[in-house]
Amino acid sequence: MPKHHLDHLHVQLGPFRASAPRVVEFAVLAIGLGAMTAMTVPEVRAGFEKELTATLWFCLGMFAIELLLNCWPGSFTGGEPKHLLTAGGVIDLLAVFPIPLALLLGVPDDTAWLLASLWLLKATEMFPGFSLLGRVIALEARPLGSVLIIFLIVLLLAATALYILERGGQPDRFGSLPLSLWWAVTTLTTTGYGDAVPQTFLGRLIAGMVMISGLGVFGLWAGILANGFAAEHRRRDFIRNWDLVRRVPFLRDLDPPALITLTRLLRPLDLAKRTIIVRRGQPGDCMYFIAAGEVEVQVDPKAIRLGPGSFFGEIALLKDSVRTATVVTTAPSTLLILEVSDFREFMAHHPNLASAIELEAARRANAAKPDAGERSQTPQLADSRGNDYEYYE
Repeated sequence: MPKHHLDHLHVQLGPFRASAPRVVEFAVLAIGLGAMTAMTVPEVRAGFEKELTATLWFCLGMFAIELLLNCWPGSFTGGEPKHLLTAGGVIDLLAVFPIPLALLLGVPDDTAWLLASLWLLKATEMFPGFSLLGRVIALEARPLGSVLIIFLIVLLLAATALYILERGGQPDRFGSLPLSLWWAVTTLTTTGYGDAVPQTFLGRLIAGMVMISGLGVFGLWAGILANGFAAEHRRRDFIRNWDLVRRVPFLRDLDPPALITLTRLLRPLDLAKRTIIVRRGQPGDCMYFIAAGEVEVQVDPKAIRLGPGSFFGEIALLKDSVRTATVVTTAPSTLLILEVSDFREFMAHHPNLASAIELEAARRANAAKPDAGERSQTPQLADSRGNDYEYYE
């Protein structure tokens, strides 16, 4: 089956969902690295050397086939061929060629197969978190580079100072600038192996300052990366929420400032089929908008199904009461959650939307009464199938 067809097949692994080729690639990677590790254990290699070697060759062959498929003309795979000078192309090349090249050059088998550790680079393509890390580093390159310059300045100045102060008393540890640089690196990174320790008072004073500087430098790096990750997550969440909000007809007519505010307040939630969202009798702490999928509201005399564009859960918020019905997903669904505090604040600043929600809540409450004989006079909404519905919570 062509690879572009396989990409449409997905496998659910607990909370993770991945394409079938990615699952196979991850399995081959895990098996190959396991076999490489086992080859370094003398007892295991003595009893299973042929089997381990065959496993490693199989994994290498799989990566070679993947490289050919990625580089083949688009007419074969249905996609654009991967350029070998891109990061992904280089990783594919490193996964295939170093081991056969080492074997051809006469490197012993037990050493050549250690190059299988390069296969681990393929994990950077399997998990989207690495692309996020790369984007954060690219966006924060200037502040990260500034801290790197500070690190190098402290490193070189400290190494030079200790070379001057300690070379006479400890020539074997500070007798050259490279030796002093080794001490500065272990001290600035707060590793402190203890193989080189200043003996003079001034040398120890400088060492203490270097240790404190190391804490500050790495704290700055951690803070920059943490802020970068948070900003990137906010950006991606906003883009995703904006797309989901625009799918809800009830919210589509909001003015742009209100829509932006609501987009920042809403929290997306992806749910599997047959997941209970709320239970009857529970306190109401949020309301839900359906962006994708379908839910079933379990009310008498007949359950009601709601699709994209519908909302539920607002009655408990408006009346400070408990949930009046249990709601369950009937298909994989994406909901937008508006917490009670955000709900009330947003309603206070946007009375038109508040009036519309209160009117709909009142209509549903009246529709739920046994003697509601005038329900037909109130406009009804429609679910995803176009059927009228009167009440849900």
